[in-house]
Amino acid sequence: MIDQVHIIMPEWISVQEAAEISGYHIEYVRRLIRRGKLQAERKGPMYWIDRASLEAYLEEVERLGTQRFNWRRLRKQPEKQDQ
Repeated sequence: MIDQVHIIMPEWISVQEAAEISGYHIEYVRRLIRRGKLQAERKGPMYWIDRASLEAYLEEVERLGTQRFNWRRLRKQPEKQDQ
């Protein structure tokens, strides 16, 4: 008997579909791809986005709330020096 192997294949969606799902402008979705925030593959002239990647990004944005705009969160805090 051969054991069944379950392979999870990514579900690919177009940039246009990702924009409709997220409510973002299509150019902003492309910017997220270029910055590496979304997992995508370029096939011919089009990018194809892994739906799970988009969902994970949207969940992270929701979790951060207004903190995603806090630039201080992104800066490293200087280490305290003993005097």
